[in-house]
Amino acid sequence: MDQFLAEQLIRTYVEGWKEYDLTKILSTLDPDCVLIESQGQTFRGAHKIIREVEKRIASEYGPWKIHRWDITTLTVTGSLCFLEWIFESQRRFEGASIVQYKEGKISSVREYRTTQPLWEASEE
Repeated sequence: MDQFLAEQLIRTYVEGWKEYDLTKILSTLDPDCVLIESQGQTFRGAHKIIREVEKRIASEYGPWKIHRWDITTLTVTGSLCFLEWIFESQRRFEGASIVQYKEGKISSVREYRTTQPLWEASEE
């Protein structure tokens, strides 16, 4: 996959989440896309991913707002993309995603995140 297009797709996907723009998110996804969030929730199919965004926008799980989702590292190789990010909603954490592409769309997103704030290990 073209590196520029791959980068644009993932940036558009993230922007769509930040802006609660369902059309923008959907425009990036393969119909059979799989999203595995860092806490283990798995959504199979673009329609289920969009339904989840709708639930969050409607605050079905309580107050929910993305305050920050900044991509700090982005690397594309063939049909794979790796990105690191800083995310802030009710909590702040750092994470990474592995993204796969198929026929010009995102076919899977697998997210990982830190569970504690980063800290320097001592040499003692």
